[in-house]
Amino acid sequence: MDYKTEIKGYDTLVKTATMVTVAALLAAFSMADAAENYKFDFGEGPVAAGYTQVKANTKYSDSQGYGFESGTVSSIDRLWDDDLTTDFLTAKGDMVFSVALPQGNYEVTFILGDGENESETTVWAENRKLMLDRITLAGGVFSRQTVSLRRMETRSMDGSVTMSIKDREKDYRTWDKKLTFVISGKAPAVAGIEIKRNDNVTTLWLCGNSTVVDQIMAPWAGWGQMAPGFFKSSLAIANYAESGLTASGFYSMKRLAKILAEVKKGDFVTVQFAHNDQKNQNDVNNYEATLTKYANEIKAKGAIPLFVTSTARQNETDPKTAVGGLPERMRALGKKLGVTVLDLNQHSITLGKALGGNKEKMYMYTASDKTHFCEYGAYELARANIEEIKAKVPELAKHLRDDHEVFDSSKPDPLDVLTRAKTPITEGGLIQVEPESSSSAEIAGPESSSAEGPSSGEEVTEGIIAAESMTPYNAISGRIDGSTLHLEGIDGGAHDISVFDMQGHRIAEFRAMQGNELHITLRQGAYLVKVAQGNRTLGFFKAVRH
Repeated sequence: MDYKTEIKGYDTLVKTATMVTVAALLAAFSMADAAENYKFDFGEGPVAAGYTQVKANTKYSDSQGYGFESGTVSSIDRLWDDDLTTDFLTAKGDMVFSVALPQGNYEVTFILGDGENESETTVWAENRKLMLDRITLAGGVFSRQTVSLRRMETRSMDGSVTMSIKDREKDYRTWDKKLTFVISGKAPAVAGIEIKRNDNVTTLWLCGNSTVVDQIMAPWAGWGQMAPGFFKSSLAIANYAESGLTASGFYSMKRLAKILAEVKKGDFVTVQFAHNDQKNQNDVNNYEATLTKYANEIKAKGAIPLFVTSTARQNETDPKTAVGGLPERMRALGKKLGVTVLDLNQHSITLGKALGGNKEKMYMYTASDKTHFCEYGAYELARANIEEIKAKVPELAKHLRDDHEVFDSSKPDPLDVLTRAKTPITEGGLIQVEPESSSSAEIAGPESSSAEGPSSGEEVTEGIIAAESMTPYNAISGRIDGSTLHLEGIDGGAHDISVFDMQGHRIAEFRAMQGNELHITLRQGAYLVKVAQGNRTLGFFKAVRH
């Protein structure tokens, strides 16, 4: 073989090897993209196009990368036309669903709702971050609730920093390779979950101790784990706080360095330390110097530092002397450095005074603990901090959920605020609800009749009219003339008629045979009429009486 032939042979081999390498890389990139974006259809029924089905018995495995880790999960199918919302998964108690994902920020959309009955769904993530608080939907109403959160690890994404964690943290869901959602509620109904990587969202990074941390065990709670539920999907919260840490301890464990390795220009970083610093004279002496280092290093990355004064202990009532006077020193330092101070210390004192004899209920009084907070106290403090943000950090406040409510620390929520029933949402999804149409109905049962109503093309002029079909792709059609419901397209046999008010509550139901007409008397308002045969929904119509 001459050298030209030999070189040509090598050239062919190199090109082939390169093509194989490129193909392998493309495949790897494709797998990586798939691993960062998921669309799950929850339920045993039909699977929506482009979605991956998750059944009640879909268990998590490392090889699969998603599934339930625990919970007694069951599937319900309401037999709607829409493949995604017709069926959903529910549970009595918690259902714990995990997805293996690379480190980063993710937008997560929960498709919630039950096609017939009222639902209430709460979602906690990772180490009990409150993401969605009692999303309550009327029957037949569906809602897409989108949140953002960060999947965190101890090593930075660029590999430059590895932070230290305590032994107790090794079992935290915070630092594993998954996003985990704990779904609960009085009647949870999850029809689907969509997950999309989005590192462009603003991140709020939290530095702090046990009053901020995502506490792993209820009813212990830090305000930082309650905060996510108040923000829209335009912001993700990354809580790096841990129990027992001082400002210098957090820094020496490279927890701030880990944050700064990933923080973006325009992100926010809160700094709250004092409870543990107060116990060490060296930390007390260096308090301002340590906090100044935090502020300078955060600013150097183009992020915005926010000082948060530490919460008062139960017996402390003076904001100038509470927690060894360190919050007062933080106020002065913030003013000197031009760093915004969120005064949670003052709010905690105000809350305590307002609660009076119930003051201890903010804290872990069941453990005789006058420093750490129960879920109620953490929730109230998170709400108080939101008011500080609204007043002092408008660029951060713009990320608050539209449905957040104004809070006054001098007028605390009832002690049972986290378990109280919420008014059902009545707009969205299959049933478009008109709030004014909550009238009751008087309905007569079906009567046999051979009379035919006007054709579907005729204009209805009487008091009750048929509005658009809610299921336009069904073969069945219907109309209401006066007090008579006419159905066309029925194959024969019995059919079940259900009438709902516009809040989704069933107010009447009966069975009619082929050829029957339904003579219905409705009071003024709007109603929904569902027609089914067995388990198959044939049509869904809206009826309005003027």
